[in-house]
Amino acid sequence: MQKKILVLGVGQHNFLYYLYSALKAYNNSYTVVAPFVRELDKSVKSDNSIYNNELVSNKVSLYNYVRAFLVLPFDGFIYQTFFFILFVERKFKKAAHFVLKYSQAKAFFLQNDNFKSFDIFHFHYLQYSYVRELFLIPKGKNIVCTFWGSDLLRTADILNLYIIKKALNKASTITCQSLELKEIILSKYGRHLESKINVVMFPIDTKTYDAIEVYKNKQVSINEFKATYHYSNEKINVLIGHNGSMFNNHENIIKALGQLQQKEKVHLIVNLNYGLPESEKESYKNKLTQVLENTKISFVVLENFFSGDELAIARLASEVFIHMPISDALSGTMLEMLYASNIVITGSWLPYKTFVNAGLKYHEVSDISKLPALFDTIISHYETEKEIAKQNHNAIKVSFFGNSIIAKWNQILK
Repeated sequence: MQKKILVLGVGQHNFLYYLYSALKAYNNSYTVVAPFVRELDKSVKSDNSIYNNELVSNKVSLYNYVRAFLVLPFDGFIYQTFFFILFVERKFKKAAHFVLKYSQAKAFFLQNDNFKSFDIFHFHYLQYSYVRELFLIPKGKNIVCTFWGSDLLRTADILNLYIIKKALNKASTITCQSLELKEIILSKYGRHLESKINVVMFPIDTKTYDAIEVYKNKQVSINEFKATYHYSNEKINVLIGHNGSMFNNHENIIKALGQLQQKEKVHLIVNLNYGLPESEKESYKNKLTQVLENTKISFVVLENFFSGDELAIARLASEVFIHMPISDALSGTMLEMLYASNIVITGSWLPYKTFVNAGLKYHEVSDISKLPALFDTIISHYETEKEIAKQNHNAIKVSFFGNSIIAKWNQILK
């Protein structure tokens, strides 16, 4: 029996594509429509072949905008939220903006006959601006709400708590990527939700892992990459953070590394490839450059979005990955770096019990101020550390490859 899924919320292509392509490969009874899917890098052409987006009209007619205007006065949610923003947050412009966006969402639903023919509505990234449509879904439909991580860990404003709690109460199923995140959901939104929550990772697209296998012994390709992007051939290349977001703690990490005793053996790499608004990128880059110069350690600041084979080579071109964001779910970048035999240093505050249970070998510190002492020890025992890091390769294959993850997604969505 065919099942039609409407994908709403964040349309980040790199996460969504492999989830739904793997799902359709596992069970060909799904029809997936993702009307707002997009690439992180606009220069990269998305492969949207797995989506049946022709089943949806994104262009809303004036007639349906008028219909939305006429029916919304009978929608209790719009009144509740408008007055909540107006009288609790005391922000008239924000309240008016909500009414506008909710009206547009209603017109979009009317344009598509309220998506009555769809069975499953899957919302990604549970932040209030991404779940408006949830309150327009016809009764009796299967609603799946998926936390990505930062939507749970970094959004705590009162409006978000108010709307997401309502959304979760209406949802049929809630998913998150670890037991730690499940506990946060329960403590934040209520323990009555426990029976709805499924702990399931996103399935892993093995393309990057396969490319790492191809290039791990091709030192010429790795050296060419290093020369092109100003990595070092003599020093230990240390990648700091996985994107340009300030939540990666770049500045604090760099300042801590300025206390290293063996600076001459290290080359620092910061890649501001995405995660930072364009309007802020130049000032943030200048700020980090100044901090990096103060460390007296060699460095390079990049703005390159790597993909395909080049991404795999980038994983192999560094020797150490320092990953200490203020919060995270389960980092796909960290898993790829471990697979490429990088020595990884991360924060013990991050919910990575899944990685620990899989037997992965990496270092944790409870505070960034403790980073220099640990790193100096790693440098002093560098060859031993590299041999230990190589053990992660097979451990990742055993625990994270195969069909078990997508089988669970099939069960949830079916």
